[in-house]
Amino acid sequence: MPYWNVHFDLKIDFTSGELIKLVERSRALAMVITDIPIPPYLQERLDVVNIMRAVRGTTAIEGAQVSTQEVREIMDSPNKRTLPPSRERDEQEVRNAQLVMYFIASLIKKKPNRPLTEPLICNIHKLMTKDIDYQNNTPGKYRNGPVTAADYLPPESGEEVRDLMKQFIERFSTPPMVNWDPIIRALAAHFYLISIHPFGDGNGRTSRAVEGLLLYQAKVNARGFYSLANYYYQHREEYVRNLDNVRFNTEGDLTPFIIFGLRGLASELQSVHADVLQEVKMISFRDYARETFFAHGLFDTKAGARGFHLLMSLNRDPVPMSEVYAHPIYKDIGRRTIQRDLKFLREQNLVKIQDGALMPNLDVMNQFTAVKELELGIPGLADSEEVGDVEGIQLALE
Repeated sequence: MPYWNVHFDLKIDFTSGELIKLVERSRALAMVITDIPIPPYLQERLDVVNIMRAVRGTTAIEGAQVSTQEVREIMDSPNKRTLPPSRERDEQEVRNAQLVMYFIASLIKKKPNRPLTEPLICNIHKLMTKDIDYQNNTPGKYRNGPVTAADYLPPESGEEVRDLMKQFIERFSTPPMVNWDPIIRALAAHFYLISIHPFGDGNGRTSRAVEGLLLYQAKVNARGFYSLANYYYQHREEYVRNLDNVRFNTEGDLTPFIIFGLRGLASELQSVHADVLQEVKMISFRDYARETFFAHGLFDTKAGARGFHLLMSLNRDPVPMSEVYAHPIYKDIGRRTIQRDLKFLREQNLVKIQDGALMPNLDVMNQFTAVKELELGIPGLADSEEVGDVEGIQLALE
């Protein structure tokens, strides 16, 4: 098992065209996401979705076997055990990861410019590993003996760990590192912490949480996006390979890992942007539907009231027609009347029926958008499951 002598003289090629483009694209996406106004209830819902994705990613990459639905149920039941006793550890992993996410958000809200310190890193680790019986691990305390990390052997002694952590904070807080772009600093912090491996267990989760904190502090992970853990989970082998590549193959060049992380950031921000845009489109669609009903003078009719109520009850998910016919607004209403209501909605392009299910026709809103296509030019990104088709990103312009 190879040993890497941790040092803080790694270089980064700040002239790399790909690195520059990735940073620019990440900032452009973050700016657009941040500038889209959304109501508080929607922000809260997006927070839950994004935290759920990050929580699942940061636990799954360490081996916890929990599904997305289980993560949601755990998050929705803060005071009640959700999984069976045999899976108590999996559940605690999720609860701890969620706790760290909220802690980061609260911390930066209270003190936006809080510096990264050893006590802060230890506090994150303490929250991340609380109430879990990891072997040779004390929550919030540096280890005193050797550990292994996949195919890599981290520094062995507790004395060496403490010295390296002190050096890390000093170098991270002074030139040249303190002057690096905050996005690059966040990724570099991740690399150094996971390489030092200062704790008995939970080092990966702590490193990714610190990275998430720094991105959140830099206002890059907008709209409640706290961590790149989901991306690292989706590309686990590549994640480990890039860590080892810098340690053993690049002759002190950190650039490949930074570029890998930047690809992930652009990918995740694109996913968040798509979610936000779809929610905003739904809000705009409902306003458009209201105007359509007003234009036809239908609000004072029973048929108009039924159709509008049905439309407002729809979300982005298809509703089986059997459920539409059983909707409370159609109690004691004949099927022919329901079909007339649906015919009007379809004629106005407000709904569509596919595979026996009804859904709002959000595509009708495309006629009112002013968009600009930005070429990402991010190698490898088009293959990501999280991005889909990225021939161009559609960014809504003010």
